[in-house]
Amino acid sequence: KFEDEFSPELYNIRGALSMANAGPNTNGSQFFINQNQTDSSSKLSESKYPAQIIKAYKKGGNPSLDGDYTVFGQVIDGMDIVDKIAESETDENNKPKNEIKIQKIEVIKDYNFKK
Repeated sequence: KFEDEFSPELYNIRGALSMANAGPNTNGSQFFINQNQTDSSSKLSESKYPAQIIKAYKKGGNPSLDGDYTVFGQVIDGMDIVDKIAESETDENNKPKNEIKIQKIEVIKDYNFKK
């Protein structure tokens, strides 16, 4: 387990990859992709969110997770595949009944934020 690594420049918009955890500083090897397609932009304040992020939340995401789940990536191509995975049949533990494996990931840009 390792400490949370929040960035004020990263948000749980649709397609964001975030660390799963069981509370503060309990990150491990599990992650999730924000797949929600519901427009959440009307709930957001311009004093807390940049206009570009409010616009991005119109396409979906989970603003309630901001500041609680570390965002570390963004799906920029293949959200149709993410949506298909989300439609998979699951068991009583919400685990897909058919195994789903990531075959390939490509890091497009590694960004260093100003501190």
